[in-house]
Amino acid sequence: MEKKTACQACGQKDQCLKPCKPVCEILWKDNRVMERHFENEIVCYPKRQEVHFSEVRGHELERISGDDVMPWSSGDARLRMTAVFIERFFNKVPCKELAERYGVKENTIVCMYADAVKRLCKIIEALDARKEGLKAVKSYGFTDEQKFFLLVCVFGFSGVEVAAMFNQDRKSVSRKVKRMADKYKALFAG
Repeated sequence: MEKKTACQACGQKDQCLKPCKPVCEILWKDNRVMERHFENEIVCYPKRQEVHFSEVRGHELERISGDDVMPWSSGDARLRMTAVFIERFFNKVPCKELAERYGVKENTIVCMYADAVKRLCKIIEALDARKEGLKAVKSYGFTDEQKFFLLVCVFGFSGVEVAAMFNQDRKSVSRKVKRMADKYKALFAG
């Protein structure tokens, strides 16, 4: 309610583009603010008892209660990395148990999980960028170069696999993927 009072007393609240000093002082009290970014605004939440999952790091995940486990069977997963991700993230299976189950070292499971998280982050970034990215897509679908880029950079296929899928030369596919990556990097950098 303090924020509301500070904003009501402000004579420039109609022209506000970012939090003013009194609002910042309220938000940064105890030095912790959470934000949610929307299309036309950023909503700030001052410190409370809740913790956003995105704030939780590595070893802190182990302390989270298992009461919130969302059981999801990894039996249908064709790839071991997918199964490891499902078991670790949704079923909270310890790395040691997964290492025994798959007959690998515990460090291998840790690496598989980290790689799966990285791939998911790439997919999420692509989904977040879709509003801007879809403007460039023609109504009749993706070009072959765009398909190559998505398969290699987002979905993790190798250049050799993509070349085989499209009956193309591996070097040609690699050049096209690099060209698309450079193009997107330039678009999103600006």
